[in-house]
Amino acid sequence: MKIIVVGAGKVGTTLIENFVKEGHDVVVVDLDEKTVNYVVNRLDANGVVGSGLERQTLSDAGVESADFLIASTSRDELNILCCVLAKKLGVKRTIARVRDPQLFSEIDSMREYLGLDLAFNPELQTALEISQVLKFPSAKSVDTFADGKALMVEFDIGASNPICGKTLMQISATYGYKLLFCMIIRGDKVFIPRGDFTVMENDVVYIIAKESELAAFCKSLKIFKPRAKSVFIIGGGKIGYYLSKELLKDGVSVKILESDKPRCEELSAALMDATVLYGDGTDQTILDEEGLKNSDGCVTLTGIDEENVIISLYAQQKGVDKIITKVDRSSISDMVKKLGLETVVSPRNVIANRIIMFVRAAQTEFSDKIDALYILNDKAEALQFTVGEDFEHADVPLSQLKIKKDVLIGGIVRDGEYIFPSGDAAIRQRDKVIVVTTLKQINGLSDIFKAGAYKSK
Repeated sequence: MKIIVVGAGKVGTTLIENFVKEGHDVVVVDLDEKTVNYVVNRLDANGVVGSGLERQTLSDAGVESADFLIASTSRDELNILCCVLAKKLGVKRTIARVRDPQLFSEIDSMREYLGLDLAFNPELQTALEISQVLKFPSAKSVDTFADGKALMVEFDIGASNPICGKTLMQISATYGYKLLFCMIIRGDKVFIPRGDFTVMENDVVYIIAKESELAAFCKSLKIFKPRAKSVFIIGGGKIGYYLSKELLKDGVSVKILESDKPRCEELSAALMDATVLYGDGTDQTILDEEGLKNSDGCVTLTGIDEENVIISLYAQQKGVDKIITKVDRSSISDMVKKLGLETVVSPRNVIANRIIMFVRAAQTEFSDKIDALYILNDKAEALQFTVGEDFEHADVPLSQLKIKKDVLIGGIVRDGEYIFPSGDAAIRQRDKVIVVTTLKQINGLSDIFKAGAYKSK
């Protein structure tokens, strides 16, 4: 597919990098010539220097024959107008980055009028991801399927963990919960494991199950942490605002520490039930006086990665149960994890999942299209499909289907209930099916089956 990305900032560059990996023909448009040259030389994309609001610039980028135009500049209004112009010039689909809370809340009602196929908000999406982790803080990361009916959680396995040295079959026999170990990372290798796979120290495991099963399992392992009831947020930017709204809605006590006084006033007016504090997040005295150590969770969201890391390390020293660190630069993410800060979030990666999912869904002819996608460690993917009416393997037990190597069905959600993918379970029309795979370009559910998908009886 031909994709034009207008704006080569952090989010735009991440999208370009992922689209190139998926084999798409990508053109970047940006006002800054150095930025365009950097992206073209580093990421093997094409480039045009100019404004996304200029007809000639978009024409030079090939908008008339493009499948997608994604406007990801720092200005919401420019992104929307760029998409309107591109649609009139012939692009098939448009996607705009819209960050302003008021504008984003109204964009759905204007999308059809504007010819806008999707609006994305990295800050809101990041806040929602953080809130999920705070609801299940035992895990490093939490991804949800079917509106939370199934969770995929990530754990590090230490030497003292009771499952260390056991096979998946032994774990199942010992604990008895309906859990699916869907992926295990060991060093640089990624495994879609079978029952005889042995979990080892320093493995990173991904498990899919209902929240109640996961909670019971964590209690058995003595690693369970209850939902956060009080959260200290350092940084009152857009992510902090969206996260506070989400937490307050769930009855969580929220403190926000923000270093810009006018922004403090804005937050105080918009978030009446939150405690908004004016001060520097790196000031140890303020953190101590305001009771950081008594909080269940600490989320560092300043605009400087290094500050976020330092504050998170201090919160760790103070014994805060759950610490979440925002890191924008991918180059330091791995280093941060080695410091013991296990939960690291990056807005650019969060939104890349959503945009890639939307593009994949648009390019497939299957009716069973993707409606959720998570890229795991850049080497595997977890996807959710809603089963279409023409799905040819409906009502066939999973044990009778030939599924491709390195593909695992992680579960079925039917009528709001998670169904463990045992051999006698069957996929039905309108089910939601979770798939984990190391294969690339899985666009529809039918892609996971081998030719002649039924096993001989």
